[in-house]
Amino acid sequence: MTVRDPARIYAELRQTFEQFTQAEDIALLLAPETTRRLVDLMEWISETEEELRSPLLLRVARLMAWVHLNRWQDDPSREGASGELDRALAMSFLMPYGQGAPQPLDELVNHVHQALMADPADPALFQNAAGELVAMANRYGCTGALNHGLRYMTRALELASEEDPLWAIVALNFCTAVLVEWRLTGESERLDAAADRGLRALGRLQTSDPNLAVYLNQVGRLLMLRSVKGRSIEDVDRAIELYTRTVGTDTAPEEVVRQALEELGLAWKQRHRMSGRDGDLDQAMDALSQVVPDRGPLGPASHAAADTLASCWEERARRTDEAEDLGHALRLRSLLVAERTAPQDLIDLAGVQERLFQRSGRADLLDASIDNYTRAQAADLGNATALIGLAWALKLRFEYFGDGADRDEAISAARRAVDLTPPNHGSLGRRLAVLASALTTRAQMTGNTPDLVEGLEVIERALSLPDESDEDRAQQLLNKSALVAVRYGLSNDVEDEDLQIELCREAVELLPNGHPKKGLYRTNLISAHLQRYRRTRQEDDLEATLRAGELALAETPADHPRRLGILSNTGLALLGSLKDGFDEARLRRTVELFTKALTYTAEGQPLDAMLRVNRGTALRHSNRPEDMERALRDWCTAARNEAASPDVRLAAATAWARGCAELGWWPDAVTAYSLAVDLLTSVASLQLQHADQETRLTKWARVAWEAVAAALEKDDPDRALELLEAGRCVQWNHQLRNAGELALLADSHPELAAEIEGISAALGVVWSEAVTPGFPHAPATRP
Repeated sequence: MTVRDPARIYAELRQTFEQFTQAEDIALLLAPETTRRLVDLMEWISETEEELRSPLLLRVARLMAWVHLNRWQDDPSREGASGELDRALAMSFLMPYGQGAPQPLDELVNHVHQALMADPADPALFQNAAGELVAMANRYGCTGALNHGLRYMTRALELASEEDPLWAIVALNFCTAVLVEWRLTGESERLDAAADRGLRALGRLQTSDPNLAVYLNQVGRLLMLRSVKGRSIEDVDRAIELYTRTVGTDTAPEEVVRQALEELGLAWKQRHRMSGRDGDLDQAMDALSQVVPDRGPLGPASHAAADTLASCWEERARRTDEAEDLGHALRLRSLLVAERTAPQDLIDLAGVQERLFQRSGRADLLDASIDNYTRAQAADLGNATALIGLAWALKLRFEYFGDGADRDEAISAARRAVDLTPPNHGSLGRRLAVLASALTTRAQMTGNTPDLVEGLEVIERALSLPDESDEDRAQQLLNKSALVAVRYGLSNDVEDEDLQIELCREAVELLPNGHPKKGLYRTNLISAHLQRYRRTRQEDDLEATLRAGELALAETPADHPRRLGILSNTGLALLGSLKDGFDEARLRRTVELFTKALTYTAEGQPLDAMLRVNRGTALRHSNRPEDMERALRDWCTAARNEAASPDVRLAAATAWARGCAELGWWPDAVTAYSLAVDLLTSVASLQLQHADQETRLTKWARVAWEAVAAALEKDDPDRALELLEAGRCVQWNHQLRNAGELALLADSHPELAAEIEGISAALGVVWSEAVTPGFPHAPATRP
């Protein structure tokens, strides 16, 4: 649309500007009608055929320059404010030598006009004008000024001969301009040209130049940007050389040396990512340690370097599995949270605390990790990184301490994190892995089909993602094997048994020798072979289990808590072999493995009960009375462990009762059987469907009549009758309990009772907690 009456619009805008100067009310210049007039006049200028120096055009340009400059000066940090300054500059360029333009734009425009009008053209004039424009762009974020500056800087390079000493200065200032462009826009087509020119210019620069150290840093930064874009380790090496020269320059200002050390640390870290060499990571940490205080507060000047140094400690811990490295990272992350308290700082600290928990088993570290993830998520509700970290930490706490609420919250948080993650996001695969792992945990506990189906769908989605690393793919395969194991437990499909072994083997083989997770991943391979050995009783499966166990123990540090799973599953393999024939040496080795595993968990935790059930079962194979007494103590302790799952407690109580009965200790046997009969109600949980209750009870069909027999041996017929009724009426009692509770509710709140009955019918089933005794698949290590 062509503006028909620019003179009228100009008059209206001028009147508004005069009102502003009198009232000093910026709202007048920011009003929608003022913005509309500015847009109309800008459109007229771009379309007008009038002479560029016509009186009306000059008056319009001058007024618009002043209006835009005042709009910018009101709040330079306001979104879009830099555009106001760019428009003021553009209008000032329409005035000869900037005459009439607002300060300080008049002087800048004058320098540009002098460069443009000089005859012959002078590269120094273009260089100086371009430098002022780039400085303005760098300070205020003006992309328009930057584009003008880059254009005039390029013109200066074209005018100057490369042999001219001025060329080196212009080329290095061109490097500065390209770095500003990268900072403001995130990209630059001039990156390659700037890096190459910068390297040539440094070769022509006098070593006595006072700005040499600054130029070295700038060219180094360009090379690092190009290395990321082109994956060039040669550019990283050249950048390291330049930063090292800066650090060794005696005349370099302290602040420039400090910047060089930070950049040097980043460069060595980048080289480590490309080369995989541990020595590169050590070099990065050495450079960064020179600018990060050893103790006390960090101070704002050290925050960036401390952040990078902490990430280096964490990276080395991933490669070496050293708890001491994580301790150094924890100190730095704690200081950063204390001094900055940004959501990302909380997430980073929580991650270190979680990893240290897995190394030490200290519950306070895991609780602090969950608290920090929660704080980060509360500060930024859409933060998927905080949510997925929270999900993993909650899952860990459930696995170690057994609170079902943690397990369910972990699944909820992981689902939300995945929903918030774009399809092409680089972290999607790892977030899907966390969700699949959390679903696996609940499926293992409940045997519930919806979790199993969703988990397999999630993991197939993760495996279909392109460009996943070998380590990430190994993680996905490990999660899939765990879900297949759950499915096998429900269907006993032999093909799932074989598939589980193949998935675990492939996951282990994807990790190179020496990888800190290789031994932990092999734990799942042990479980898979052990599962098949229990069915086939084939010596090959037993040997494969024991061989994998020995390799895993050799690959896992002695103080690592995940050795618990390796020790337990290897012990289970030996325990299974005892059924094929007694071997004293094998028995003692089995007991030794379970005893060592128990050192990694405290009494009263769920895993403690599992391990005691299995150690007691091993000791039961011995003919020594002292071994039988140890077995009874283990079973008794496990049966009374209220944190353990009902299945584990029932297995322990039944073994305890049968052992006492074998010895003729009938009062103790009745006590143990009474506990076992009570646990039948929990195993066949009220929340399970009727058919699932029957399936679970079938496994324990003999418990009730064995309990009755023990009570009769004790000469207690009344107790025998009580145990008989309790043991044979589990499902009926569930129905009576429901009916009785609803009837009581209906007496006082009939509408609420009817609503609950309807909801119960609609839901059909909710979750319960039950696992088969024995150490489960080792939880996958964090993606």
